[in-house]
Amino acid sequence: MSSITKHFFIILVSLFCNFSFCNEPEDLKYISVLDKPSFSMTSPERQIILTGESFSSLNGSEFIIQIPSFKLNSNKLLVNINSKEAIYDKNIGLIKFKDSAELEAFNKKDKLIISSEEITLNLTNETFSSVQDVLTNLNNLEIKSLGIEMTQKAGNLHAELLEGAFQIRNIGSISKGYAKKLYIISEDNKIILEEEALLDQDGFIMKSDLIHYDYSLNKILKSINSSIENNS
Repeated sequence: MSSITKHFFIILVSLFCNFSFCNEPEDLKYISVLDKPSFSMTSPERQIILTGESFSSLNGSEFIIQIPSFKLNSNKLLVNINSKEAIYDKNIGLIKFKDSAELEAFNKKDKLIISSEEITLNLTNETFSSVQDVLTNLNNLEIKSLGIEMTQKAGNLHAELLEGAFQIRNIGSISKGYAKKLYIISEDNKIILEEEALLDQDGFIMKSDLIHYDYSLNKILKSINSSIENNS
């Protein structure tokens, strides 16, 4: 169990120890409820705060939070997650934000918004992911995909998307693309399109096994096994 997960669980246990639990085994079906919960963990590197309208548990290992609000603030990145419900599983260190989940992440140059019906935070390796339909907006880049996994390194955002289709509006033009696997590397302003990659720059269409694309410059950096069509 990571230090973040361990500290987070200790906070939960200490709060629940202040409440009475039924002693009989059959009474475990009853839910212990805490109204307006607020949990926090602060270290020199980051501060984590989780609040909600109510907090309940059935079995002591899974906790349900209604109207959760999660905030992670570090020196280089700010992350907010909101949804209608969240489930925290202490055994595996996961928080699943369910029903109209939205994640916002900010660093010095980027604003990222991820919307999905479910977003999972892994407290062990500090990744954010979804296996459902996802709408991702990074500055003026919009991506629709069937899933996402995002990590942050030194305040920079790295994301892997499955079956992603994107479009980006440049001055006087719109570029569109698709790939079975799509990677975003925010510090390089780069998208990597892998497997059945397609990039359409105003009718100039490239199909390739692999495309490296600079979305800030609207420039192809690299391609492998490419074919080109011009429909303009």
